[in-house]
This record gives sequence, structure tokens and C-alpha cells, in this order.
Amino acid sequence: MLAGVAFFGFVLQKNIIFQKKSIRISGIVVPHHDLVKDQRTALFDEVAKKIKAPQTVIVVAPNHAQAGFGTIQTTDKIWNLSNGTLEPDRKVMSAIPASIETPSFQNEHGIFLILPDVKRVWPDARVVPLIIKTGAHVAELHDALNASCQDCLMIASVDFSHYQPAILAEEHDQLAIRALQNLDEELIRRNVEVDSPESLDLLVRWAESHGTPRLHLVDHTNSGIILNDPDVETTTHVFGWYQEGTKVVPKKRVSFLFGGDMMFARGIHATFEKNLKESVGHLGDRLFWGTDAAVINLEGAISATPVKPDPGPHFKFVFPPETVGVLKYLHVNAVSLDNNHANNGDPKVTRELLTKRDIAVLPATFQGEGLKLTVIGIHTLWEIPNIKSQITKIKEDPDQRVVVLAHWGVEYESQHSTQQQQLAHAWIDAGADMVIGSHPHVIQDAEVYHGKPIFYSLGNLLFDQDWSVATQQGMLIGGAFTDEGVELFGLPMISKNFQPELARGTLKQALLKRLWSSMKSSDTIKIIN
Repeated sequence: MLAGVAFFGFVLQKNIIFQKKSIRISGIVVPHHDLVKDQRTALFDEVAKKIKAPQTVIVVAPNHAQAGFGTIQTTDKIWNLSNGTLEPDRKVMSAIPASIETPSFQNEHGIFLILPDVKRVWPDARVVPLIIKTGAHVAELHDALNASCQDCLMIASVDFSHYQPAILAEEHDQLAIRALQNLDEELIRRNVEVDSPESLDLLVRWAESHGTPRLHLVDHTNSGIILNDPDVETTTHVFGWYQEGTKVVPKKRVSFLFGGDMMFARGIHATFEKNLKESVGHLGDRLFWGTDAAVINLEGAISATPVKPDPGPHFKFVFPPETVGVLKYLHVNAVSLDNNHANNGDPKVTRELLTKRDIAVLPATFQGEGLKLTVIGIHTLWEIPNIKSQITKIKEDPDQRVVVLAHWGVEYESQHSTQQQQLAHAWIDAGADMVIGSHPHVIQDAEVYHGKPIFYSLGNLLFDQDWSVATQQGMLIGGAFTDEGVELFGLPMISKNFQPELARGTLKQALLKRLWSSMKSSDTIKIIN
């Protein structure tokens, strides 16, 4: 009898070992960028091993060309693929708020690059292809899909950070992965730098409504790293799926990107009168997108009414109303008005115009993952406000980090002054975690004091001072505060014909070497090159 029980137990154990166990997976996130085609194929193979074959697969992707009429579109075409035909699920299509616009799908690689893998691993499945325009709302679509196709598998076909140097793209993706782990629809739509926040919004809603909140991250790749080129315009990729289980808890982190002086009057306005956005056209709309805090010094006032261009030479900086739209296009989410030109117009009007478009005016607090970052602006050229008690009060919260953005120093001097150093050290003694300067219009040196970084001046980001090399160079400082300290990287900028762009190659390396050489190493500072 005992032997029989033992034998039965052995057989049972063997069955458990060799039984194909399925798990509940509601959705997949996968790139359509063919540089990582092999990894994409492997992901589909892995998911197919883990789940029961779905009868219908929803593939959602960006409408890259913003083609067609509807904000959400589908097609009932039969897909003739290299490995067979794929039938549409017309019953589901008829029940969802999506217009059938087949021509929009003709060149939509976000769909047709994914379908051969769907056909290969689930040959009998039907498909509901969806492309979504920028700005579309997906709540109604989710509810309709949930009612008509609850057992469908959803695939979000999206590429992540685009066109940025690898080092910045990696930081952007940290926030994106955090948002996916937290199923944070609001963060996805507001801050995640991806080719289709709307597709990810739909995916995380799907995961939440299906009781599969755990993101299983399979891989995260970056074309700049793959190609070993730090200056190439990258595309990044996230591979994973949502399954049953508890949410992954991200590490504490609050990210930032700080830029220097921006001025939209005088030569800038005169040059780009017809389209002010062209002034930042070489930066694009993704540079500041993808961080918790994206902050610049706005060197002037914004008018609520049209302003006549005047190339100067004058020193009263009043910007046209479309300045707000340019900042919004850049994804700048906060500015400092603590400078000597903010009162060239009505600062109250400037503040109102900015806040109406959800651009904060310092001081401002930014919520990260388990950490908050408060940025305080201070103008020291005429008098020096005492902000030490303000810093100390904020730092009573152990999860707060404080950056002081100071308008100070001597114009066009490449080295900081004694007064700048004394102020920076006093603010750090009061609890500040980093000090960043503006006003000199050139990049100044940097240092570490008590384990905290000080960047005395980032120089110009957008200005019309084209009479010297130094005034046409600037620095962006990016990174994140963590429980361990702060991670930092620099992005040198150069201006050509009043248009800033990222520096590359030997000039970039020379500017970075000059910046980091003046900073002593510290256990709390991680410099990323």
C-alpha cells in the first residue's frame, strides 16, 4: 500500500513537472522597430507557450501619419501575409467606437510588422487592428472592447523614446517603465515619451480590468546602445506582458532635465516672426518630454496681446503670446521667472498665461516615484532673499529633494564668483540637494560641496547673442534623485543661426570634459557618460 502511494505520488510529481501550465496574460507591449525583430519574435514564442491560444487578438498601434478621418480607426480587410491569411473579427469591430478606414492601414508599419508573428503563433486567431491618433481618448474604446471581446489578447505595438541621444532616451524610458508598472494612465498620457501614449493607456486599462496588474518586463533595449553610438538618434524598445499577480513596485526615483536661459524677444522674435516654433525646431518636441521635472529659466515676460518684432539693440524682453505654445511644444513643465527681465512686462500676465497651459512657475514641486522634487527659483542680482528656512522646512520631509535655480553671477565670466560659491554652500548647508545657475550667458564651472552638485551656470539655451562662441553654447543637466543620491548627465548645446541643437562628436566631449573635470568624485553622485 505504501509502495502504491509512493508510486502514485511519483507519477503525480512527474505530471506536475511536465504539464504545460498556462498563466493569465491579458496584454503584451512589443516594439515594431525591426532592428529588434528577433527579440520580438522570441517574445511571441514565449507568450504562446504560456497561454491558451486566443480566438481574437487586438493589435493597437499609433496612427503614424495621422491618416484618415477618425481618431480611432480599424479595418475589416483580410490580411494576406507571407505566412498565410489573417481574418478580421468583424463582430467585435461592429461593437466598438472605431471607424473602418482601410486606406489608413496601407503603410502603417505598427500593424503590418506585427501580424506575421500573430499568424505564426496563433494561426487560427482573428484580428482587430486599431490605429489611434495623437490626443484620442480611449476610455470608451476600452469599455466597448471589454464588453464585446473580454477574452481577447491585446498587443500594444509601440516604440518608445525617439530621436534622442542614448543617455537621455534611457532616462525617459525609466519613467515610461515606471508608469507601466504602476498602471498609471495619467502619467502615461502626460509624461511618457513614446510614439503612442494612447495605445499604452488602452493597454494598462485592459490589464487593470482583467485582473492582470503585474508587468513582466522581458527586455528593454536602445538602438544607440545596440549600435554603440552615443550621438545617433535612438529608438528604444520595451518588451513585456501583463499577467496575474501583484504590481511590481518601482524603485524610488524623481527625474529632471534643466535648461539655461531662454529668450523669445529681440533677434529671436524678428527672425522667427512667422513661426516662433521654428526657433526650437532643431530640438524637437521630445527633448524635455519623459522627465518628472523639465525646467528652464524664462528670461523675460510674455504678452497677452501681439508684439511687434524689434531686433534691437534693446534690453526689454517682452515675448509674443505664442511663446507659451512653444514651451508647451517642448514639453517644458516649469519655468523660473526669478530673473532680471521677468518684470519687463506684467509678471502677473506671464504667470496666468503659463499656468493656463499647465506650465508651473517656480517654486514648484514634482512628484516622482516615492520621492518629490521641489525647485526654488531665486534672483540675487539686486538683493538676496533668504531662502534657507524655506529649504530647511521642505527638507523636513525625508522624501523631498530640493534644487535651487539661482539667477546670479557676472555675465560672460566662465568661472564662478566668490559670492556665487558662498550662496550655493549656504543653501546646501540648509538642506538643498543641488544648485543650478543662470544669467552669465556662458557655461561656467561646477563643483561638489558636501556631496551635493553645483552647476554655476548652464549658459544660453535660446538667445540671440551670436557675437561669441561661448554665448552660443549651453548645457542641459539631466538625471534623477534616488535613495542612493543623484544620477547626472550633461547634454551640451550649440546655437546656429539662433537655433539651438544638441552638440555631438568632439565638441560635445570637450564641453563635457570641461564640466566634469571641475567636480570632485562623490559616493552620492553618479555621473553617466
